[in-house]
Amino acid sequence: MIPKERKYSKVWYLVGLLVAGNLAVWSAVFASASVDYVRFVALDIGQGDALYFRTPGGADVLVDGGPGDSVLSKLGDVMPLGDRTIEFVILTHPHADHVAGLVEVLKRYEVKEIMFAEVEYTSATYVKFLDLVGEKNIRIVRPALGQRIFLDEATVLDILYPVSGRFEKAPKDINDSSIVARLSLGQSQVLLTGDAGKDIEEFLLRAGLPLESEILKVGHHGSRHSTGAEFVERVSPEYNLISVGKNSYGHPHQDALESLREEQILRTDKRGDIRFRIYPDRVELLEN
Repeated sequence: MIPKERKYSKVWYLVGLLVAGNLAVWSAVFASASVDYVRFVALDIGQGDALYFRTPGGADVLVDGGPGDSVLSKLGDVMPLGDRTIEFVILTHPHADHVAGLVEVLKRYEVKEIMFAEVEYTSATYVKFLDLVGEKNIRIVRPALGQRIFLDEATVLDILYPVSGRFEKAPKDINDSSIVARLSLGQSQVLLTGDAGKDIEEFLLRAGLPLESEILKVGHHGSRHSTGAEFVERVSPEYNLISVGKNSYGHPHQDALESLREEQILRTDKRGDIRFRIYPDRVELLEN
């Protein structure tokens, strides 16, 4: 069965993205919610990415799934007991250290909607992922620059890259098909970069897109091909989050680390799961 695709209206940054600066707007929203913050956990799943969010409205969101099934036990720890539904899943790009865990998630959880770009890539793991999406008839959302997705009444996700949801030709480096998005709650933001490299960072800078964020998920596990100094300066993060495990690639690379302020660097290989509460007016790092 061919899965359905969902289309969202586009809100272009030239005329939009004036997200309500008055925090009083959110008071009515939070009055009916059990919490007034987004729970954000960078899951320690080894060399790969898996990021979990739970919105004030109770939506579970998973960005990437890591390289294997360890994401399953992690989800069991962070999701409410008995909750087997994930409202929104994002696959930033089809490399195994991002998609393999999602194959296991799709087998065991009900996923309402899933976002990924259409790009030519034929690994066995990615093909299995596509097969499962089709078999389970999960609604597909294609990313596109300017798209705004409301995860609940208070939490929004703005797509900054790719320009359209379909790559006519796969990038030479498939990492550069990565979805880049900014999650916002009030005046607090998290910039999600997948494995986007410096070419994509430069595109974002040239386009003049809003990048400022309290948390930067550092691109490509801190490789030397990501995290340019000008990009970091524009984002101006309070926390630099590197999802990384034991590897032979030299991640994170010294060049990337030098672009970041050392006291702001948080690494999953050193801290384990990294937990935040994202409030409309501040971000709080939780101790493990």
